Amino acid sequence: MQHEMTETPGKQAKAPASGLRLLGAFGKSLGGRATISSIVLVALGALIAPSTVSASAFLSLLPFVAILAVVSIGQHLVIQQRGLDISVAGIMSFAAVIVTKLPSAGASNNEILGWIALALVSGLVAGAVNGVVITLLRVPALVTTIGVNAVLFGVALLVSGGVPSGAPPQLASFAINLTLGVPNTIWIALAAGAVAIFITERTTIGRRFVAVSVSAPAAHAVAIPVERYRIGTYMAAGLLYAVGGVMLAGYLSVPNIFAGNFYILATVAAVVVGGNSVAGGARGSILATMIGAFFLTFLSQLVLSAGLDRSMQNVVQALIVIGGVGLPMLFARPRARAAAAAAPRAAASATDAVPIMLGAKPGAVPVLELKGIRKSFGPVDALKNVSFTALPGEIHAVLG
Repeated sequence: MQHEMTETPGKQAKAPASGLRLLGAFGKSLGGRATISSIVLVALGALIAPSTVSASAFLSLLPFVAILAVVSIGQHLVIQQRGLDISVAGIMSFAAVIVTKLPSAGASNNEILGWIALALVSGLVAGAVNGVVITLLRVPALVTTIGVNAVLFGVALLVSGGVPSGAPPQLASFAINLTLGVPNTIWIALAAGAVAIFITERTTIGRRFVAVSVSAPAAHAVAIPVERYRIGTYMAAGLLYAVGGVMLAGYLSVPNIFAGNFYILATVAAVVVGGNSVAGGARGSILATMIGAFFLTFLSQLVLSAGLDRSMQNVVQALIVIGGVGLPMLFARPRARAAAAAAPRAAASATDAVPIMLGAKPGAVPVLELKGIRKSFGPVDALKNVSFTALPGEIHAVLG
């Protein structure tokens, strides 16, 4: 009877626990909180401004969703590494200037592809500068990226003369055209998201990237080149910003020199809406960040459709970022106080429990004995000359 009483609750609890795990995995795969927030916002839009949920409205919205999604992936990667990248605006604007101002009149497809390649390389170089200065010179990320952003805007103004130029017809045509009924920009965003998710979730590089973001000292201890990964993160982000700048130039046809400024706050807000920690360090969801980009873009359209001033977009985005940073800190304080108060009680309970723990009988023969154990990972010794003996009746816990 005692056996049945101890086993039955476990069997009863197993199904709900499995169900919760399945529900959690399902929610994570669909972007979790970002998906729910987007559904609620679209439903609200249907009530406030029904025109915002029409097929034509969504079709006109998607290119802007795609551009914000691509650059938000870059910001997501940087934030996951406990950084913040303000240079998103400068890189986007500089890339846009390259593909609009520098091509000659009547430029061939090959020439345009060459300028696009130069724009993407410029994003990589700017990201590399960010990464090197932040990682090797130990300059704070905020200071570094603000400086790089200012330099890029200065160069963009110098190259363009402060006058916007039109994008080549081939680039503009590609940006506004559809493939299989879907804007080409969306296909680019989906490709960028798929590559980023595959690398971070399914490759050794991705696992090391996550290890560096969670604990750089621990990653360094197992011979992961932490500095190289951090520099590479800023380079990947710079490349994605440049891709977004080229997409923006093509879709707007005649982009403003400072068109990238909108994306500084918007990319951080997309990360927050996706439920990812602005403090970094956790295993964030890139898909959730992309859904957050849809949420913000639709919110902008809803604000305009409701007759509110365009500046309200910035106000709402700022509130989202402030809430995303402040609320977790606010809720963390009561939990920390409760944990501190519970610690003495837990220690006392553990002390009281010691006398009733099972112990080994005198003269017992070991059931397991290990001597001189060694385990290494490359140049790092995890275990060295370790011995262990387990006697009958002893209770051990292996923690790692």
